[in-house]
Amino acid sequence: MTKITAQIALQLLSKEGYSIKKITEIPEGSNHYVFDIILSGGKSAICKFSKKRYTEQGLIAENTDSLFGGKLSLEREVFLYTLVKDAVQLPAPKVYGIHKSQIGNFILVEKMPGQSHKEYIAQKNFAAKDFLASLKALGRDIAKVHRTKFSSFGNIMADGNIEPSGILNFSDRFLSIMEMRINLAERKGALTGRELEKVKTFFIKKFKDYRTILDINNSPSVLVFTDMHSDNFFVDDYGIPCGYFDLESCQAAPAALEFYGLRFFIFNYFNQEIYEQAEEAFLEGYTINGGHYFPKTSSDHEVIDLLSACRLLELTESYWGYIDGLRDTWGQRIKTLLFDYMASGKIDYIALGDIFRERDGQPRNPIN
Repeated sequence: MTKITAQIALQLLSKEGYSIKKITEIPEGSNHYVFDIILSGGKSAICKFSKKRYTEQGLIAENTDSLFGGKLSLEREVFLYTLVKDAVQLPAPKVYGIHKSQIGNFILVEKMPGQSHKEYIAQKNFAAKDFLASLKALGRDIAKVHRTKFSSFGNIMADGNIEPSGILNFSDRFLSIMEMRINLAERKGALTGRELEKVKTFFIKKFKDYRTILDINNSPSVLVFTDMHSDNFFVDDYGIPCGYFDLESCQAAPAALEFYGLRFFIFNYFNQEIYEQAEEAFLEGYTINGGHYFPKTSSDHEVIDLLSACRLLELTESYWGYIDGLRDTWGQRIKTLLFDYMASGKIDYIALGDIFRERDGQPRNPIN
């Protein structure tokens, strides 16, 4: 696949009739080439071209979701924007156009107002009160997300269908995902032969143990964003979410899949004390707005930790051999967290947050 530069993007956009005042590459996208656009009339927009993850070159087919195995497409992304914007009634980008070219297909969408949640927290000088208030607001929104229900578990595709079809127990759904992740770990050399067998045996047993809990009658299939972190949604000046735009991997899944992501990427933004307050603040907003799920029993927490461990395996193989001067050791360190979980039954979310802090630069303790 051709690397899409700002100059190539400008040429293709101009060919489609857009008048561009300024174009700047945003170097953050793992599944897209992303460009910040200012149209000649002053309107801001985002242009996205599909790309293959650097870490999966030669290992999986192009446009395959390395998290859940589904087929990623710009059409799917547009459908999910529309679902969130119209059905859920939360702020998601308006789509200006979806286009095809010989070099690569692309979409132009509204640039949502506001700033990233990460930028907001930094602007507030890493104050705990602002961080917690923003999570209460996020909880109110996620309660609305979880009201959208489905008849089975899987990837939400561009036509609104769920793929694979007819999966009524989330254990079946996730065991197939884990098989994909284990195969990638094997091919990359992230796990030794003995480690591979240990991981396979462990996860097969765990998902068997939780089959009753993960049956659709006990854990309804709802819309789940799945990959929430402080860089992929925008908030306004008061910390209220005003733009959800990283939606390509949305799932029809138990709400527990959302809670794993929140613990994994957001609640652990600071230390253990703030982590506990963060979940409490989120749940306050979530329950006020009619959120139907929150972890109450030990089994609820165990299922969330199990799903977090699945992501630890994905990150182990994803970062294995990834050398960029910053994340060179992440694969091995996240692998250690995975095996610590397998020994103890507990995820160390704060230790995981310590790793992410090396990239994101926020302090471990709030400033005030």
